Amino acid sequence: MHIFTDRKHIIIDTRSSDEFLDHHIEGSVFVGFSGGNFKHWLELLLPDKHADIEVIATVIDADKVMMVVNELGYTKAKLMEFDSTGEVLNHISANEFKKMQQTSDSAVLDVREVDEYQQGSIAHAEKLPLSDLLQGQLPNEDKEYIVHCGSGYRSVIALSLLKLLGRCKLINLDGGYQQGLDKK
Repeated sequence: MHIFTDRKHIIIDTRSSDEFLDHHIEGSVFVGFSGGNFKHWLELLLPDKHADIEVIATVIDADKVMMVVNELGYTKAKLMEFDSTGEVLNHISANEFKKMQQTSDSAVLDVREVDEYQQGSIAHAEKLPLSDLLQGQLPNEDKEYIVHCGSGYRSVIALSLLKLLGRCKLINLDGGYQQGLDKK
């Protein structure tokens, strides 16, 4: 069953992953407008075109974002007014991750798809593709996870979903697997 089957209201944050992580608006889910196939992920996250959607966007992107959202058929979407304050979400660089692996008990959660991690993955990482997470499969809630994907876009989506659901303690790996982790 889809993770948002029963949810009738959702806040979508379309800012960059850096802005999302550094100024997280409580209750929002990341679907970055630039650089990550916005239309594809928005429709996967929100199959109900009649859900009440509040959209966070930069002043520069707001009109374009709302045009795309409306073109996709979301009938109850509106732009949310917000200030840029917010909570900083934990995230680390690839270098910090490599150091943490030696001293931390944090587990690694790989949200890439099966074909991606078959080409290479971090040793002992738990595999939970974002597509499976959207279908309601969730990681162990008693662990601290360092979440990564291929380039850092999907991991921020996953982190935002798990945070919204109150699951786990989470740290995003900036830049994902491509940021040098595959060159160990």
